[in-house]
Parts: sequence; C-alpha cells; structure tokens
Amino acid sequence: MVSQQNSFVINKSYDSSIFRTIVRRFWWWPVLFIGLLALGAFFYLRYTKPVYESNLILQLSNEDNGREVLDIEKIGSKNDDYYSQIELVRSQLLFEHAVRSLNLNVSLFSRGEILTEEKYKSSSFNVLPYVLKDSTLVNQEIGVTYDGTNVVLSYLSGGKTKIVKGQLGDHFENDDFDVVVKSVTPEIFLDESASNELYFTFNAIGPLSGRLISGLIVEPVDEAAQTLKIGYRGHNAEMCRDVSMAVANAFLNYSDETKKKGSENILKFINNQLDSLSGELKKSKDSLMDYQRSENLPDPESVSVSLKSNVDALQEQLFQLEDELSTLQAINQKLSESPNRLEVYRLLPELLGKSFEVSIASHIELLHQMMEEKEDLLFRLTDESAEIKRLDKRIQEKIKLIMRSINAIESRLMAKAKVLRSKVMSLEGEYVNLPEKKMEFNRLKNIQDLNEKYFQLLTEKKVLYAISDAGYASNNRILTKSEVNLLPVAPNRNLIYGSFIFFGLLIGLAIMFVKYITFNEINQLEDLESILPSKATILGGVPLFQYSLEYSQLIVTEAPKSIMAESMRKIRVNLSYIKPDFKTIAISSSISGEGKTFVALNLAGIISMSGKKTIIIDLDMRKPKIHLGFGVQNVHGMSGLIIGQSTLEQCIHKNVSENLDFITAGPIPPNPSELLLSEEFTAIVNELKEMYDVIIIDNPPVGLVSDGVKILTDADIPIYVFKSHYSKRNFAMRVKELFEMQQLSSLNVILNGVLKDKKSIYGYGYGYGSGYVDQEENTKFKEQNFLVRWFKKLIKRNGDN
Repeated sequence: MVSQQNSFVINKSYDSSIFRTIVRRFWWWPVLFIGLLALGAFFYLRYTKPVYESNLILQLSNEDNGREVLDIEKIGSKNDDYYSQIELVRSQLLFEHAVRSLNLNVSLFSRGEILTEEKYKSSSFNVLPYVLKDSTLVNQEIGVTYDGTNVVLSYLSGGKTKIVKGQLGDHFENDDFDVVVKSVTPEIFLDESASNELYFTFNAIGPLSGRLISGLIVEPVDEAAQTLKIGYRGHNAEMCRDVSMAVANAFLNYSDETKKKGSENILKFINNQLDSLSGELKKSKDSLMDYQRSENLPDPESVSVSLKSNVDALQEQLFQLEDELSTLQAINQKLSESPNRLEVYRLLPELLGKSFEVSIASHIELLHQMMEEKEDLLFRLTDESAEIKRLDKRIQEKIKLIMRSINAIESRLMAKAKVLRSKVMSLEGEYVNLPEKKMEFNRLKNIQDLNEKYFQLLTEKKVLYAISDAGYASNNRILTKSEVNLLPVAPNRNLIYGSFIFFGLLIGLAIMFVKYITFNEINQLEDLESILPSKATILGGVPLFQYSLEYSQLIVTEAPKSIMAESMRKIRVNLSYIKPDFKTIAISSSISGEGKTFVALNLAGIISMSGKKTIIIDLDMRKPKIHLGFGVQNVHGMSGLIIGQSTLEQCIHKNVSENLDFITAGPIPPNPSELLLSEEFTAIVNELKEMYDVIIIDNPPVGLVSDGVKILTDADIPIYVFKSHYSKRNFAMRVKELFEMQQLSSLNVILNGVLKDKKSIYGYGYGYGSGYVDQEENTKFKEQNFLVRWFKKLIKRNGDN
C-alpha cells in the first residue's frame, strides 16, 4: 500500500524543474522570515538602551633634568614600566579614587513601562544628601512621587514601608537620613513623576565603583610614544565623558602624590642627620675656640709632621668606618620601619662607594623588585590573596636577611674601628712627651675637622638629591580630552538590521533547501519516465484546469476545441496504438484526489465524440463521485446491480452526451471487495460489452485498497493516473508492485494537472495539437456548466478533492 511506501526521499542531484517549483511555491518563506526578523530588529533597537563611549589619550612621560645638570645617574626616580602603569589605570583602587571625585553619593533613576534610565545631570529633580543615618539604605530604592500637595519619599526599612513628605527645597529628615529634594524646573518634575516611576539610591563607593568599572576601557596606543587610551562605555554620554576624565585625573594625582611623599621622607631623613651633626660641629668649634682663648694658642703648629700625618691617616680611615657604620644604622633603621618600594629604592644611593656596596646593594635591588612586583599584583589582587601573602613572606625574609648582613658587616666594621682607635691612642700616647697644650689643641682640631667633613658630605648629598629630585618632573599629560559623544556606539543599527535580515534570509533559504532535497512530488512527465518501470507506457498529460470545480465534471463535450479536449484526443490516439480493438478501460490511481474520476469522465467524453458508444462505470464504491459530476441521485448503481436489487435498465443513465451513458456506484455496500470479485460483476461487464463499443471503469485507488487490482488486470487497457504537484514519487513503487506481484502485463500512465509550459502548447511535454483554443467555447462552458468561484494563481488540484 502507498501508506507503507512513504519512505523518506532525498534529492541528491540538481533538477531545474524541482528548483523552479520550490521557488514558485516557497518564495514567501525568505520574505516572511526577513520581515519577521526585521520586525524583531526594530523592537530590539526600540527597547535596547543605547551605549555611548567617550575616550581620551594620555601620555606617560618622566623627565630628569637634574641628571643633565649634575652629570649623574638619576638618584631619586625611575621610569615605571609602561604596562604596569596601564594596570594601575585599570585598577579598582584608582577607579575608586575617580568615582569619589565625581561625588556620586546619590544615583537618580526614572523607570518607564519597559526601560529604566539612570539620570545623570539630566534629571528633573536632584537629591542633596546631608546625613545617612542608616547604612542599610545603601543601594535601596527610595521612591519619589508627588501626591498633588507634597513630594513623597517612600522606602522599605525593617520590612515596613516608611514615608517622608515635604516640599521641594525642604529637608526630608527622619531617623534614617536627612536629604533635600530640589528641582530647577518643578513643572517638568511634576510631569515626569506622573508618567514615570522616579526613585534614587544612596551609593557606597566600593559597590558603586564595582558596578561601574565594567565600562572602563584602558588600551595601549603606542608603546614607543608611551601613550594609552582611557575610555568609558555606558548608557549616559555625559557620564562616559566625566568618568574617563576622572580616571585620567586620578592617575595624574596619584602619581604626583606618590612621588612627593617619597621625596619628603628622604629629605627629612637627611635633614635630621644634618641637624644632629650641626650641633656636634658647633660644639667642637666652641671647644677649640675656648681652649685657644684659655691657653692663648691662636695658631699652633704641628710638632711632628710624620706623627700628625699618621694620626690623620688613621683618623681618616676611622671616619670612613664611622660613616659606613652610620649608613648601616640608617639603612637598618629604615628597613625596620617597613619602608615602601620607593623608600627602599632611595637607599641604593647611600651605598655608593661603601665597602659593603657589593654585598648589600644586590639584596636591596632584589627587595625593591619584590616590592615592585607586589605593587603590580595589588592592582588586580587583594591583600588577603595567597599570592600576596606568599610575596609578603618573601619580602620579610629578604629584609631579615639584609638586616642580618648589616649586623654582620657592622660587627666587622666596629671591630676594625676598635683596632684603628687603639692605633690612634697608641700614636696619641706618643704625644705625651709633646707640650700638653699643643697636643690638646691638635685633638680638638681633629674633632672639628672630622665633624666638618661629615657635615660637608651630608650637605653635598642633600644638594645632589634636591637638585635631582627637583629636576625629575612627571610630565604625564592628557593629549586629547574626552568629549560628550551623542552618537551611540551600540547597538549598531545597520549591523543589527543587516544581521537580522541576513539570518532571516538564511532561515528562509534553508527551509527552501530542505523543501528541495525532500521534494517528493511528481511535476512533469519526465519525472514519471525516470521513476516508472520500463514496462509502463506513458499515454500523455492532462493540463491543469484553471478553475476550481466542486466535483469532477465532463469538460470536453462543452469545449471541444479547448486545450483539455486536445490533450484527451492525444490520449485517445495513443490508446488506439496500444490496442486498436480495445473494449474495456480501467482507470485507477494511488490515492484519492489524483483525478482519476476527472480523467475517466473526459476520456469517455472524447471517445464518445469519435462516434463510439461509450459507458462509464463507477466502481469506487467507498467514495463514489460519478453521480456528483453528472448531478444525479445515487440510488440505483453497481452495488445494487451486482447483488440483484436493481436491473441494468434502472442503473444506466442514457444520453448524458451523444453516445455517452454512465452507471453510478449505487448505495455504499459493507463488502465492496467481494462485490467486485464476484462472478455477477464479470457477467455484467460481459453484458455491457455486447451493448457498448467502449467501457470505461472508474476503479477505486489501488494504493489504498486492493479491490480494483483484478479489474486492472482484466481490462484491455489499464490506466494509472498520477497528479502533477500532488502525487508522490514513491507512489511509483505501487506500479512496480503491480507488475511484480500481480503479474500485470501492461500498465498505461497519465499525468493529470500539468502546469502550462511556455515551451509547449499544452504544458505536459508533448507537442501534439493544433494549438488553437476556441475562446468563445471556453467562455460558454464556464457560463453554462459551473460557477467560477475564484481564480487560482498557483497550483490547484483538479477533479477529485
């Protein structure tokens, strides 16, 4: 049966006729989806908040003019790495500084039916917070309405709704907050409060910056030029401009403050040392002057040049040792005070020229690198992160290592100093034999000289550092300022419409493609030729009748010069070639609706027009239709005739057309198969052969039931009807079964409902016929035999419905 043969078909090769059919039938799918997705794009753009972007260019530049003046390497500063500066700009720490500078203590909102808009410098009202007494109100909505008399603030607190009323410009104060609600244009505020839901929220800097930082854009522009782009994306153009500028200014201020604080600490340390030493120097000078006055020694000379030279050399070594000890103590003290990275870096100049420079400087440089690494990590990690804690532990261990090294070096230097002092004391002991006054004078003079040298050394270092620090200037600057850009960067209207329309077209074409590869209909006679068994003979095609018929009707007798009549004549001629002396023609199909009744009626009509006496028998007892086409009652017919309830004279309807009679199916019996296979039916057919030249049998569909298979086998000319754009290709499997299983020796095929083709006169692939159509006859037929219900532009089914 056909229902069992409906296997899935895939068209793997290109067929132009199928392609044209698919385009003609389903062209509206791409149009539909393009329209639907274009409409979807419209609503998407209509109800999607626009995203604005504002950018500026910042250049990083540090100059050390002191290096050129003093012809020395930079003492106090170092160009930070380009990408570490970018990470600083991206950091939550810096962004919080920027947000804090914008004074975003309160955010104002307007909620419409679909979208909620944050009002930034464009609100019809403003809220000035004075005191927030209840911190739980942070980020909680506080509604702002107008009841016709007062401005009403409403919010939830402790599970209860609280309300505060007042006038514009008044203090709204209760146990939770103290704010003032203002409006520059009260009329606009009243209108907006009536149409939208207005509210505000108190902000905490941390959560607010965490919410806003997602829109921050920091990108390198040119590493060689040390430029980077700072931008911000959001739903408010002015806010984008202000946030990007605030981030840039926060970076500039942060860099200057960090440098200034480090410089102040170093200079403070040197000044403290100089203050202490200046007192010692003054004291030594006063002691020498007092001794000179008391002993009347205005300008004593050295007693022994060699002795003094030796003492001076030893004193010089001792001074250097004491200077190094003082430096070690200063470094040790600084490390014990948990210095920052810059302070650690500033210790390196103190090591220049010292005997322990090699052993200590590398450790301090490594400590500086570790602290610099920590600062870089803090831009994206917190103090509590495991990586920061591990790094802190390494830093503390490094500091302890340096301090242990310093203690060891200090012990060694102190031991050396002790040896030098003992040598000096030994040499000074040689002065016992010298005049006592001269020796005391020399001692006091040496103390003064030592203090002056140490003071001069520290003063030189202070001057060098001050010049270098003054010459080191941070030239970070904004090259292009951000502006209010009123053109949104997203959503991109052209891109959205283009994408939606493209996907609509793609979906429509995909559906058409699926329709193409799964196309399972028979369109033209060429399709039948390719799928039918070679034993099947194709008689021709019946053109599509352009007007809707409620039932299958006899057309050719009313319009004998129409295309329909010409196609039937061609089939009649082909029948005479197959079997010139044919008496019976059995017409069947796979399923109902393929037009076998329509073909039977009009084939009978065209044969009767040739002068042969013809009768049509309706054997489709389950769904009889012949009586409907002729407009008669189905009281007496084949079912009653076979069982003997009716006579042949009662059943035959005579002279419906010249030489054309018919017999209806009769009342629907409970056992049509048994009736068609009975001997009584065979006797009736034999009797009709004596009365008529041609018997045309309208068989039941053999694709659904097997009642008519034997009738097809017994008929002189069995005809199988397919319908263009209706019958499925796998229906041809039923034809193959009739040949293989039913031992059908021959089968003739007609394709019904063929669309008119401009390349052929009838549209079914054959050139038979004169091509002349009597328009008057066509019009007469339409007027006299049926009502035209509507004109069909595309494929309409012929005949049986």
